[in-house]
Amino acid sequence: MTLNKAKGRMFKSVGWTFNPIAGCTHECRYCWAKSLNDRWGKPFEPIFREAFLKDKMPNDGSWIFIGSMGDTFCSGVSDEWIHKLLDFIKNDKSNNVFLLQTKNPARFHEEDITYDLEEIKDKVILGTTLETTWDTLDYSKAPAPYERAYSLINKKRDGFRTFLSLEPLAEFDLEFMKRWIVKISPEAIEIGLENYTNYTTKPSDEKIIELINWIDSNGFNYVLKENLQWLTQKGDNCNA
Repeated sequence: MTLNKAKGRMFKSVGWTFNPIAGCTHECRYCWAKSLNDRWGKPFEPIFREAFLKDKMPNDGSWIFIGSMGDTFCSGVSDEWIHKLLDFIKNDKSNNVFLLQTKNPARFHEEDITYDLEEIKDKVILGTTLETTWDTLDYSKAPAPYERAYSLINKKRDGFRTFLSLEPLAEFDLEFMKRWIVKISPEAIEIGLENYTNYTTKPSDEKIIELINWIDSNGFNYVLKENLQWLTQKGDNCNA
């Protein structure tokens, strides 16, 4: 079975992971999936495992995270692969919802992909990662965070459900982050720090707590990853 129960440091909003398209061309230096492939001596270039599209979904109403081992919408993935994946979702009869998470949400706006997404609007959640409000050139070839934010803002305006990952959370401008979160209005926000490496600049505890308290006070659903849960025990007015 190619469908896997989500566990460990996976998004807590997710019930299952599913990787018919794996690999990525963003070369994020902190990426745990890339580091696994490096240790196994395998390339991380995108691959399409079409046989995975024969899997039966669990029909348990949970979120299925497509692309936990890569980025389904990175520039190295062909339109043909994406169309086949979206067609699979269109024909799926389960009551699950599919999380399409990418650091390249501009592809959601490509004409053919937009058409496919409109047909499955009730079955997908569109997500992106915002580690920071500034550029990520020192550790990633992914599009800049502001490009990701505004691509997702526009899909929210088109009526799509949205999701945000603030992980690994790096130094950021608090007011810009607030503004983006309000406009994206995600159904859930996952917040965590860099797990395995030290390529990003960690924000101060005070700034992280201020962001979390603001998210909480504005009614957004959020989950703190394991490496931030200690903040809830500090007694620093963190309401998480």
